[in-house]
Amino acid sequence: MPSNRLAPSSVENVQQDHNRLKQRPSNSSNSSNNKNNSSNNNSINTMSPKRKGQRTNRNRKSPNHLYPQVQPFSNEETQSRQLEEVLYNLGLYDSPEGLAKRQEALDSLEDLLNDWSSSLLLQNASTSNKTASTNEQQPQAQQQQPAAAARVALISFGSYRLRVHKPDADMDLLALCPSHCLRQDFFASLVQRLKSDPQNVQNVHPISAAYTPVIKFTYKGIAIDLLFARLRDDTKLRQPRPEGTLYTIDDSDLQGLDEGSVRSLNGVRVAQLLDTSVPNLETFRTTLRAVKEWAHVHGLYSNVMGFLGGINYALLVACVCRRHHQNATPATLLKAFFQTYAQWNWPTPVALTQVAYQPPAGVMPLPVWDARMNPRDRMHVMPILTPTYPSMNSAYNVGIPQLRRLVQAFRSASTTLQKIDAGTNTWMDLFQGKKEFFRSHEHFLQVNIMAMNGADFMEWFRFVESRLRLLIAGLDNPHYGVQAEPFCQFYDRQYDQKGMCVGPGKSAIENKTESCLYIALRFRHDNNSPVDLSYLVADFLHKINTWDGRSLGMDLTMEMVKQNVLPPFLLMQQQDDDDNVVVATAAAVPTRTTVKEEEPVDVEQVPTPVLLPASEEEPIQASEQQMVPQPDPQDEQPQDENDSSAASQVEPEQPPVISWAMKVRGAAAAAHKHEPPPSKAATTEATRSFVSPAKRART
Repeated sequence: MPSNRLAPSSVENVQQDHNRLKQRPSNSSNSSNNKNNSSNNNSINTMSPKRKGQRTNRNRKSPNHLYPQVQPFSNEETQSRQLEEVLYNLGLYDSPEGLAKRQEALDSLEDLLNDWSSSLLLQNASTSNKTASTNEQQPQAQQQQPAAAARVALISFGSYRLRVHKPDADMDLLALCPSHCLRQDFFASLVQRLKSDPQNVQNVHPISAAYTPVIKFTYKGIAIDLLFARLRDDTKLRQPRPEGTLYTIDDSDLQGLDEGSVRSLNGVRVAQLLDTSVPNLETFRTTLRAVKEWAHVHGLYSNVMGFLGGINYALLVACVCRRHHQNATPATLLKAFFQTYAQWNWPTPVALTQVAYQPPAGVMPLPVWDARMNPRDRMHVMPILTPTYPSMNSAYNVGIPQLRRLVQAFRSASTTLQKIDAGTNTWMDLFQGKKEFFRSHEHFLQVNIMAMNGADFMEWFRFVESRLRLLIAGLDNPHYGVQAEPFCQFYDRQYDQKGMCVGPGKSAIENKTESCLYIALRFRHDNNSPVDLSYLVADFLHKINTWDGRSLGMDLTMEMVKQNVLPPFLLMQQQDDDDNVVVATAAAVPTRTTVKEEEPVDVEQVPTPVLLPASEEEPIQASEQQMVPQPDPQDEQPQDENDSSAASQVEPEQPPVISWAMKVRGAAAAAHKHEPPPSKAATTEATRSFVSPAKRART
């Protein structure tokens, strides 16, 4: 019987962790500890001294003391060969044909970028000849010839650069451009050029406002994430490179760059350093490939949703590799990885190299991660620092719910590896995560993201996915005795041309498209009172409803489901659906999951109306009419004439406000009104009763 309750001691520890991570004491020190502090001034782990009876926020030991001594596998070579065979059978290695296809796409894309760069140069020269003064024309003429010879360097990084990518993985690329290429040109004229070639380029999605601006698109069947950086000096870009050699970025390339360009260069610089800093590159790659697959099957691979991504896992594995002999086998390194981070004292930062607080010569000073000086950095719960200047926390998205689940998974994997060493388990047991997760929880929140066609869905999905961390953080609340544990894999429903769901699978680009995500909910063992979830996630729904890019047909619904009505494939062993791995991991959800039990499951949440008890019937989608109690006129906020929510009442083509409301048993649906987010008092007075399992069992 799955357990969806937490022991009282567990909940107390969770609440202590929340308080410890959110209310860290300042770095004030006293004279009795000055000697100890001065000896650690150059260490990234130098934190405020431990007072009597007070727990320190971060471990002040040297990072080397945090890495345990790991006993090698009894049969290292045999176990490593078996591990590599399992990874190969799981389809994690790209074929020679796949590598050749990627290289061909890279060469073609680099030619496209150089054509774009040349067109900008000619355009700038033409404009300069017409408008520039005589004093400006002379240096322009002197610079025109070398600038014309400067070529765009297309540089790979991430999993493809490290050669640990899957056959269907995307490619992270950096367009290192000459000085005449500007960022606004990159997101304007280049985007138009890409869209003008629909035969080779599809799904072009520029994100210029991101922390690291990027253009996402599909080029010749390969998903591409393209970043932009512009060098001030074109000298290196004019130098010919032998065929097959990669462009190397050094500290001199950072001179004259703004913070955004430096961030864009950081991914390539980290990949370069990883290539040269690990003792044995092949064992590093095998270990990293195994860790990434383990994270994927356990639903722990998503930087956007607050877990860890490829660069995070690569840095963690590299730190373990550097503290072991170069002849250490992948099996032993994998054992060391899970044992190390299962007992790591978070939020002690993980750093591959010593943090450099001073910039290289000629480089402008930039913010460096420093929990001693920056209050915002002290709020990070799982710091994994990049090894290049400026050092940043690559895992800044990780929240308390995600950290809790990651640590639990590290401990479970460490136990599994001990059993593999003892001969009681096999390597395939390490890569079984889906069944264990869904069988160990009873209650789930199912989030459905949908749009009327594939193009709208891609834009809508990317936005909603980037905001799901708000939903997870809102649901996870020790005060109410609730823990949220997301499983970071999306499952698709397939629709035909009539808009009817025909089962699991990918829809055609012109048909309705839908993806689902599951968030497990656990409740405090001794909680006998109703649990209100509506106000906790109001921030998430407010962000969704106020997005300017949302159009008619973009929708989102939420449903409470029990384990006994989950799709069967979620409870299957991994080897049972290996033959249908694409369907099982990316597209397998029933037409509609509903709760089938005598007593209705109660749910709630909303940023606008209140939530209502669920019925045995199918949940209302946000685009349908819903039974919503009318608010008190005294609680209504005045609408500004320019307010978008007020305008939406007049314009019927505006998409509806999304709320978490269910059909009332036997009640007729009423019209849904657009209203501003309610106050906490108004929400508290509303009808909502998410009854805890303990109370429901007694009733």
